[in-house]
Amino acid sequence: MNSTLHSRGRLMAVTALAAAGALLLSSCGSSGDSGSAAGPSAEAGGGDPIVALLLPENQTARYEARDKPTFEKQLAESCPKCQLKYYNAAGDAGKQLSQAESALTEGAKVLVIDPVDSNAAGAMVAAARRQDAKVMSYDRVIYKAGVDYGVKFDNVQQGAVGMQSLIDKLKADGKTSGNIVMMNGDPVDSGAKPEKDGAHSVIDDSGFTVAAEYDTKGWSAANAQNQMQQAITKIGAGKIDGVYAGNDGMATGVIAALKSAGVDPMPPVTGLDTQLDAIQKMVAGDLYESTYLPVETEAQIGAKAAAALAMGQAPSGDLLNGTIDDGTNKVPAYLLESIAVTMDNMKEILLDSGYLTVEEICTAEYAKACAKAGLR
Repeated sequence: MNSTLHSRGRLMAVTALAAAGALLLSSCGSSGDSGSAAGPSAEAGGGDPIVALLLPENQTARYEARDKPTFEKQLAESCPKCQLKYYNAAGDAGKQLSQAESALTEGAKVLVIDPVDSNAAGAMVAAARRQDAKVMSYDRVIYKAGVDYGVKFDNVQQGAVGMQSLIDKLKADGKTSGNIVMMNGDPVDSGAKPEKDGAHSVIDDSGFTVAAEYDTKGWSAANAQNQMQQAITKIGAGKIDGVYAGNDGMATGVIAALKSAGVDPMPPVTGLDTQLDAIQKMVAGDLYESTYLPVETEAQIGAKAAAALAMGQAPSGDLLNGTIDDGTNKVPAYLLESIAVTMDNMKEILLDSGYLTVEEICTAEYAKACAKAGLR
């Protein structure tokens, strides 16, 4: 990623986080637990428009900790009469379809869907169409369904950011060639292939070799650990120069496999999501980079667009900056950029913005590493 793009993305992230922190309005209506609809207060509003937020899983920390609460607060601000029904599919595409049908039965006017399976999700769109409900794809594409609007990260740019960070690190260390392992995401996720393509757009002409590459089912740490063990057997423990991993959980599995094989020093490993445990590993020197996604911005834009749809309006103006190709249709959309975070800019991006605190990172286990890094 060039310096102009990095600076622009960095400014956007800090601004977005400040805006998210300023949202002090309480939510209108209540949201239910994972996999359930909202509580009684969401059913007491008569003709008030219902917005259903359907998130895909609860293994990745961002959905429950960041997407849901930010979306809920922003919807309350943008549409005070709107009621929110919240569902989490826990990684089960069939369950998500049932949740969508339940939301429609209860009168949802808008479905905001982050699909477990981007191909199967078309059934939810068809069900919504039968009830004249609007559909937004959130964070992932719903293939060939012609939804009304989409908001997501530019996955090609996202993959390029992580891989560029890895290649830049290796070159800074004096290497111009070497063996790279690529740990890509789950192919059923619509974001996995473009992220993989973005990573390849960087490495394919870099002089480095993709010595082993895997698509990781469920974006799972355990699956990534097993695949990394295979890569170590194939390449040799001392001949791996760097590892690109599609998210922080997978990076955790990669690091565990490398440590189990006695690899020391640790080659640079990248991740994505800037989860707390990943940043702690970064401070400890095990993880080199994690790509930051301004999730709060995504959730805010999604909620504003959902409010517009609930009130019979098409999202426009600053809610539009491009389109998403779902394989058949060009969907009006907002696309966001991601930012590479390393120890060089971690304080600026994650601490100064309030996304994380020193106290959260520097627990007893990481006290010495934090002191060495100048965080204490």
